[in-house]
Amino acid sequence: MKNRSNVYWNNRANERMAEYHRNSDTTINKINAAYDKAIKDINEDINNIFYKYKLDSQLSEKEVKQLLNSKISKKELDDIRAKIYGIQDEELKKYMMAQLNSEAYKSRITRLEAMKESVYINTKLAADVEIKQSTKLYTDNINKAYYSNIFDIQKGLGIGFNVAEMPLGSVQEILKNNWSGKHYSKRVWKNTDILAEKLEEVITSALMSGKSSRRMAMELEELTNYGKFASERLIRTETTYISNEAEIESYKECGVDKYIFVATLDLRTSSACREQDRKIYRVDKAQAGINLPPLHPHCRSTTRAYLGKGTLKDINRRARDPETGKTYLVPGDMSYQEWYDKFVVDKYSKDNAEVVEKMIKNKSSDRKQFNNYKEVLGKESPKALKDFKDIKYNKINEWNNLKAQYRKINYYNKVIKNEPNITLDLKEISNNSGSELVGLDFRLKSKESYLRKVNTDSKNSLEPDIIKNVIEDTNDIIRYTYQSSYKDLTNKYFEINNALNEKGYNQIKLKNTWLVKSNPYKGVNCNYVAPSGQKFEIQYHTPESFELKNGELHSLYEKWRVIENKTSKEAIELSKRMAELSSKLKYPDNINKVRWEYGLLFHIRSK
Repeated sequence: MKNRSNVYWNNRANERMAEYHRNSDTTINKINAAYDKAIKDINEDINNIFYKYKLDSQLSEKEVKQLLNSKISKKELDDIRAKIYGIQDEELKKYMMAQLNSEAYKSRITRLEAMKESVYINTKLAADVEIKQSTKLYTDNINKAYYSNIFDIQKGLGIGFNVAEMPLGSVQEILKNNWSGKHYSKRVWKNTDILAEKLEEVITSALMSGKSSRRMAMELEELTNYGKFASERLIRTETTYISNEAEIESYKECGVDKYIFVATLDLRTSSACREQDRKIYRVDKAQAGINLPPLHPHCRSTTRAYLGKGTLKDINRRARDPETGKTYLVPGDMSYQEWYDKFVVDKYSKDNAEVVEKMIKNKSSDRKQFNNYKEVLGKESPKALKDFKDIKYNKINEWNNLKAQYRKINYYNKVIKNEPNITLDLKEISNNSGSELVGLDFRLKSKESYLRKVNTDSKNSLEPDIIKNVIEDTNDIIRYTYQSSYKDLTNKYFEINNALNEKGYNQIKLKNTWLVKSNPYKGVNCNYVAPSGQKFEIQYHTPESFELKNGELHSLYEKWRVIENKTSKEAIELSKRMAELSSKLKYPDNINKVRWEYGLLFHIRSK
């Protein structure tokens, strides 16, 4: 009997597993297309159920909410549910009908509920495609793994012998086995259930906040990547499972009693697979997830036939250099830990080895993170990925500074994106109320001014929680000013607040300095939360108080602000001058009726 004494055995084990996963690529692409179609159909249903009414009829936000809670016609509901009959997986169809015929779904439901039903049905249509395509893939790979491994064993031993056809019962047994505690089809159901819940949250939030159909479509498309990722993870893991199970059947057919667990010799390998590497197990004791791959999602490990100690002496296996990525040969009986100690720890030292390992494992996420940092920080970002990783893994202080700057600027950029919708609403309220919206050119705090404020308020802290709290408490990155005469200011304030409330804005803070004699600044400053969740500031002024605030009073305040000793002669003189200027202002009528007491805002209307 010929026994190959080179890299044959290990190479063939790894090549077979790589081929099985290459076969998965086409299936994954088909399933991704199904998820794309699901999102497209959901968007069409949303437009039919909701947006066409809003666009054609120009409904107000209040009328929009009424529409969402209105009943949908039987014909519209039947059009949505008709898609169910296209599902080929009978068990999935039965599962769906049970859900849709429950008490939660009546024959006539609201438009909002109809949208949720559309999400549920369309995600399950994607699930149907996933189950059908993945089952076909798994069946093909079972047969391929069985016969390919038998061929490699015969070729490796240099002998040929007759083998039985892979029994249909064995194929079905592998497909039906709940090796991970749940059958793969049930995992598809669960994954699409989770996706449906996430999509429903986005849709409900978008509709209630008045987002455009285009913006909602973009958010739904981004979210569908969750479904695609969950699908690929499941397929990759199940492919490893069914391939190894099929190879176990081929060992039995060839009379091979034992197999060797083979992990990949690189730094991406999990600790579970590292520990199992080179261990020998009886074929009749093989158990997926325990001593047979996969041990975890995205597992890359495989097995090879064990034909006695003598077969390992002259056999080599391939390993990958963690720095260059190039492969090289090591002895076939070398375990993962022996390889790690000799080719990683000895080469890089233990501390550096851990850093290199992190860099390898985080290669994909580091590239994504680097691109995010480049987009947000621009010229302040490291120029190349190599420089970025060097800072992240080797220069802790520089990395903490970079992270802090990213958090601050990323938040600022998100705020800027929310500004246009708020400005549109406030302009509309200005036109309807007759209160002038002034200083619009200065409605955005500059990035430099914002960073200076955040750094001051956080005392230049690099702690993530401190930075998060400070930037979330910075409510005046977007700020507006309404201006009315001293006779109308109070009434206009109440009118504007009511209009904002009808549009879904909430007032969270009020400061009326007309009631504070010691404060030379006079105005009503309010903080609001927009339907998008964005905080911003509105100031209410008379023309005179607005002019003074931006004129001489501002110049005096800037001089007073930088004086450390507020009891000094200069500081006192500046305070007196500001008070004199402020005292000349005419107080708005009934301004004392705008106040914040006991943590609650009392709008006290004049009779």
